[in-house]
Amino acid sequence: MNSGFIIAAIAMLIGTIPCGIVVLRGQLMSAVVAYQAISSIVVMVLALLAEGFGRSSEFEFPVLLAVLLLGSGLVFVRFLERWL
Repeated sequence: MNSGFIIAAIAMLIGTIPCGIVVLRGQLMSAVVAYQAISSIVVMVLALLAEGFGRSSEFEFPVLLAVLLLGSGLVFVRFLERWL
């Protein structure tokens, strides 16, 4: 177990708190940007945790999530489009 990667993952998760507040209370375009930032941070956190715990087989999920990140952002924007 490599604690440096785990500490980095925890630090990155703390960084999602302000983005979550913006998603809940911010303007619509700010919420879209914060959603994309949270999604990117979560992908990195999952990759860091897989490396930190030494489980190379769990790298598949962050890679798949990174591929689906663009599509999910487009769906989110399409859903909020009626209020823009």
